[in-house]
Amino acid sequence: MSIAAFWVGGGIMGARIQAYDWSTSSLGPPEEWPQALRTVLGIMLNSKFPTYVMWGPDLISFHNDAYLPMLGAKPEALGRPLQHVWPEIWDEIGPITAAVFRGEASYFEDLPVTLYRQSYPERAWFTFSYSPICDETGGVSGVFCTIQETTKRVLTESRLRFLVELKGRLRELSDPREVLSVAGEMLGRQLGATRIGYGEVDAVGALLTVERDWSADGGSTCVGQYRLDTFGEPVVGQLEAGQTLRVHDVATDPRIADQPVAAEFMRTGTRATIMVPLIRNGQWLAFLYVQQDEPRHWSEEEVTLAEEAAERTWTYVLRARAETALRQSEERFRRFAENSAAVFWTLDVETLQLEFLSPSFQQVWGGTPAAVPRDFAGWIETLHPDDREAAVTTLKRIREAGEVVVWEYRIVRPDGSIRWIQNTGFPIRDEHRRVMRVAGIAQDITRHDGSMVYVVDAGEVSRRTVAVLLQGAGYQTKVFSDAHAFLEVAPVLMPGCVVIDIRRPEAGELSVPRELKARRVGLPVIVIGDAQGNVAVGVQAMKAGAADFLDISYEPEQLLSAVATALASIRASAERDQAAELAGTRIAALSTREQEVLDGLLAGGTNKTIARDLDISPRTVEAHRARIMERLGAHSLPELVQIAVTAGLQGATPDG
Repeated sequence: MSIAAFWVGGGIMGARIQAYDWSTSSLGPPEEWPQALRTVLGIMLNSKFPTYVMWGPDLISFHNDAYLPMLGAKPEALGRPLQHVWPEIWDEIGPITAAVFRGEASYFEDLPVTLYRQSYPERAWFTFSYSPICDETGGVSGVFCTIQETTKRVLTESRLRFLVELKGRLRELSDPREVLSVAGEMLGRQLGATRIGYGEVDAVGALLTVERDWSADGGSTCVGQYRLDTFGEPVVGQLEAGQTLRVHDVATDPRIADQPVAAEFMRTGTRATIMVPLIRNGQWLAFLYVQQDEPRHWSEEEVTLAEEAAERTWTYVLRARAETALRQSEERFRRFAENSAAVFWTLDVETLQLEFLSPSFQQVWGGTPAAVPRDFAGWIETLHPDDREAAVTTLKRIREAGEVVVWEYRIVRPDGSIRWIQNTGFPIRDEHRRVMRVAGIAQDITRHDGSMVYVVDAGEVSRRTVAVLLQGAGYQTKVFSDAHAFLEVAPVLMPGCVVIDIRRPEAGELSVPRELKARRVGLPVIVIGDAQGNVAVGVQAMKAGAADFLDISYEPEQLLSAVATALASIRASAERDQAAELAGTRIAALSTREQEVLDGLLAGGTNKTIARDLDISPRTVEAHRARIMERLGAHSLPELVQIAVTAGLQGATPDG
């Protein structure tokens, strides 16, 4: 290979080799270089894989463009002896290099070393091979090294393993203080930190309290109470905004050095720190602090680990506190269950037997003592058929996920009447934190909003019969003898449904459903008429705006079912309106930047594209996105989009 040929297409390093003053090097001018060196340099310079070549007894360095990022801020490596380029790891790579000159090739995978590529020590991992380069005589004159930095992969795998171990340990704990203690020690040892702890912020955001922390030597501690204003506005403002604070040296960081907190850091021997704020529903509740007794450059991977560990730990703290309260909203359970109008119950999740059912069950469910269910199968039979599947799914959530769930369902009493029940179910765990029982409180909410029925019937006997049937089922009723009297007051009536018998002229035939539909008054109408087997009569009623039609030969259960369905539609509509109003209020409370990020997410944008459009970093977008989801109560991106659409915003369908 000619002198000019080996650096053709060699990029930046090819040009640098050509421009280098080799007269001062032991190699001499390029035209005197051995053919073997020229050949291997041609291969190296035209390779897209990071490659390094050392030549001669002085181990003169060459490398290609792909290797440049590995040098960081180090001085130019070209033409310098290897030991001068990498003096901090010479003890590790010197013997390897010497072995290659004896003809021994080598391969290392994920070799850990400490480098000084910037102004601070940096732990890094590399996978590389060293191969001998033979000259024309067959002797080894150089070393050919292909190298790949694996630091990011190694640290990511280590972080994920740690988080799995952390979750396994914390899941077994029920004492909130023990959760903090175990998590602090595990994270401290993983990071090699001096001290780790959690501080909690009071309700007014004035005081910070640290009850306990972990230190590597068991010595100095930050336990105590502090005024937040001693941290200074730059620090407090960043934490309140939900942004992690990273300080490499408290003595030189402008946000810390001139604040009173710097003296406190020095008192405890702290020179570097990470502070991770914990935000819930837009409020700063606490933060994790990681401290080092000497200046330390915190890497992105270390900050990410601290953030994820803090979030997981605080989730388990809150869960432990909630479960402690449950064990206590349980100790009081039987004290007042016997005298409460609500129905208290406990269910063994293994046998599905009802272990306890308070006496008020008969009052709410109706029937004789013999009809009281003894197991889950018997209880499920008392529910309206359309609500049974949801009840089974809910029980599974409480049993398997340990959730506390509030849901509503209908029951069908022995007399055929229907009642709405609101049930709060929660898990009861044993000493091993396994869900052994499910307990709950059931309340009759039939008489709540949406339980009013307006009866329009010119026949006194039939009107009274319908009213008595509905009242026996727990509904409030108001009667009208003609359509005109009802329509005059319809716009100001409380939510409910209408039952109208159209057999007499005073009922105005189908004028009531037509007028309510035209006026957009939200009162569903159940029409009772004499169809005489003609299906068209029912069809005409439905076209006029009726929610249902019953022939005069209907059974009482049919009317009760139709009323329950109509009232359920009112409740569902009200809940949708309430959800839309709540979502709109929460979205309006977002900051301008958060609303911009939300708009980007609804348009189908990614963190990177939104960051580009808003001229901010993807990491900042991710922080805003996390706060938006927390404030809107969303657990996934599809749920976030659904909430926004409920509030009236337009959103693209996310891919995942």
